[in-house]
Amino acid sequence: MAFVAVSLVLSCSHPSFESATENPEDVEYMRLMDSVESVLDRSCYYDFSDSLLKPALAYYEQNDGPHDLWMQARCHYLAGCLIFDKNRRSEEATTHFIEALQLLDAHFDASQAPVGQLYSKICHNVSRLAHNFADEPCCQRFARLGLDYATAVHDTTWMLRSYANLALLYERFGKPGEGDTAYFYGNEGLRMADASRFPYETALLLNALANCDRHSGEYDSAFLRFEKSESLIDSTFPLYHRNHTEKAFVYYCLQDYVSAVANLEIAYQSSDVELKTQAACGLADCYEKLGDTLMAMPYYALVKAHKEKETVQNSYNAETLSMLNNYLKDRKKDENSLLWIVILLVVTVLSALAVYHRGYRNKLVRQHEEIKRDLQEAHDALKVKEREALQTKAKAIYDDRRDNTLGRLLDLFNTTYPDALPKLKATYPDLNETELKVFVLSCLGLRLKETADILDLRENTVAKYRTSLKKKVSAEAMETLLSGQNAES
Repeated sequence: MAFVAVSLVLSCSHPSFESATENPEDVEYMRLMDSVESVLDRSCYYDFSDSLLKPALAYYEQNDGPHDLWMQARCHYLAGCLIFDKNRRSEEATTHFIEALQLLDAHFDASQAPVGQLYSKICHNVSRLAHNFADEPCCQRFARLGLDYATAVHDTTWMLRSYANLALLYERFGKPGEGDTAYFYGNEGLRMADASRFPYETALLLNALANCDRHSGEYDSAFLRFEKSESLIDSTFPLYHRNHTEKAFVYYCLQDYVSAVANLEIAYQSSDVELKTQAACGLADCYEKLGDTLMAMPYYALVKAHKEKETVQNSYNAETLSMLNNYLKDRKKDENSLLWIVILLVVTVLSALAVYHRGYRNKLVRQHEEIKRDLQEAHDALKVKEREALQTKAKAIYDDRRDNTLGRLLDLFNTTYPDALPKLKATYPDLNETELKVFVLSCLGLRLKETADILDLRENTVAKYRTSLKKKVSAEAMETLLSGQNAES
């Protein structure tokens, strides 16, 4: 077991979450974990490997101060999330989650906001993991724990996610008489949700309620909720593809196989292996219903390959459920055994002495440089995808040709970049209103002709405004404004 049980830490009633030193390596690892957690919490595009965090975990396991223990818990949580994304039944992910929980149990106070938030996130993910094994008591217990921790520290984001999670769990386990419980959790979360502040969480709740409607045979209501959920997110979110998968199931029940295929083809573009496999299975079945066996065959082959891989994985993950249930049992027991503390302390000290040598630290430095490079590439990819999604939305608003197109585009820009225009006006007060509008429409990816059409100007006039804008504000300054940093003249 990797966590450190030290009596000095137990005497710390108010552990410090901040670094006690200005060690550059510590600062860099903190930045690394903040960046990974930020992308994970947004449930958006990410493709990190858990190997990014191994040097950080090894670094913090060398010391037993409160800050080091806190960073170990965070590191285990993030590693578990990254592994879980690749394998939804992973024993390794479970091990990381339990390591994080045990560190928090032993050394920290759950009433402190950062600790309660981390507890909530871990329990939320563990409940999803247990759901994949269809262990109803285990996954519902962790789901309720996640809601309790989030509520205790008033973390609205994870309260809403926990409500959506519980609604889906009750809907999917589907015992007679529990349909009302699923609706209760979904509606309770929706009552608290503000779509403008929590668009992703609101989309999750709408998706959960749409699934309740789907299983209740309320297909019109299900379609409406799926559409509302999709309107709050874009195709960089796994939930976007999940909406299309589940909407296709409704069309399948209505025997509208053509519409089902159209939605499943969108879902099939997901980078999530589980969703992609579900979509492939649905496409194969729908094409069979449509009498097109030739089109169904490649999808059947993909599903078969995934099932074979899943069977192999399950043989390695047989202990996962027992690990989770054992943790729940251990929560009820007194864990102040001096013998175990001494044994774990000795093992940790010996491990630290074995790895704390110059050659290993040099290896850590090299690995850290690779981590920073890989993380920067991942962030660049995320920025490109987000910008493409924003421009797609802007093009859709323009093509819609409803009233107040300019106002709707300005609202879209200000929602995405709330600080950009105020900073631009403050830094460049000589910009006129038309130049500001041209700046916004250019950032949204609209072409010269489209911009001229929206502003009711000639194309050559818009071109002059763009030239004037470029003379006053450099391309680097524009990009800085959109990245949320302070613009420089």
